[in-house]
Amino acid sequence: MVAPDQATLQQSALLLNSLEQTPVGRQLLDIFTRIQACWGEFNTVWGIKSTDGILSWELYFYDYARDERRLGISDLAKCLPELVAPGLASADRWPWFMFSVEFDGNTLKTGGIKSVDLYFEDEGGTISAGVSEVWDGKLRQRKNDYRFYRSALDRAELQNDLCDLPNLPEPLAPGRYGEEIFVISRKAISSAVYFSRVDVQRTLQFAHENGFSPALTACLAADANALAPYRFDLGIDFSVQSGKSVVRRSAIYGIF
Repeated sequence: MVAPDQATLQQSALLLNSLEQTPVGRQLLDIFTRIQACWGEFNTVWGIKSTDGILSWELYFYDYARDERRLGISDLAKCLPELVAPGLASADRWPWFMFSVEFDGNTLKTGGIKSVDLYFEDEGGTISAGVSEVWDGKLRQRKNDYRFYRSALDRAELQNDLCDLPNLPEPLAPGRYGEEIFVISRKAISSAVYFSRVDVQRTLQFAHENGFSPALTACLAADANALAPYRFDLGIDFSVQSGKSVVRRSAIYGIF
């Protein structure tokens, strides 16, 4: 990955900036560059996650062809043979449409990638729905579910889907960030909502309001004009503590 010129700034500029803020950033940059060389440009989704100001990353690999996939987990194992645990690639026999891998400082300190998340279609939402499972090479365990709604047109349906979740922390109401798609996720230890296809100014608003890394928020503000052509996805994990819904983790997503 090479930092783009300011005049043609890409979403990956924010990703590159985030890597500069961690001691393992140079190693992660090498890993992400190798992945991009294998998958090609603009075929991988990145997520920068901030938990109490501590950063972590997740990469998402889509392929809706399933039985005729262009690339799978076996290709990630070939790309990163020193990191991908044996047995993970056997998941390529199942009809997932996406898999994802998490990265943080411990990924490089504790033996690499020991599990992947697999994503499968499900019923629900007004656009689509899915479930994710964690796979460690031996056992598949259900992890999360996701339901997708058109934020403006499907407001009644998505509000009904929110009824059995804890009240959303303010300000996380549907439509808050002018998103095109609103996603509801039920997770094992938390709930989550996602705002999909959000412009850069609303993304900056989200970063300010939801505890995103201050250094990255400053980077986003400085580059806002150059990033104006792009749309970002935003995510919040929240849970109930002492009877009050609080943000556990915030995330911004783009492509490289």
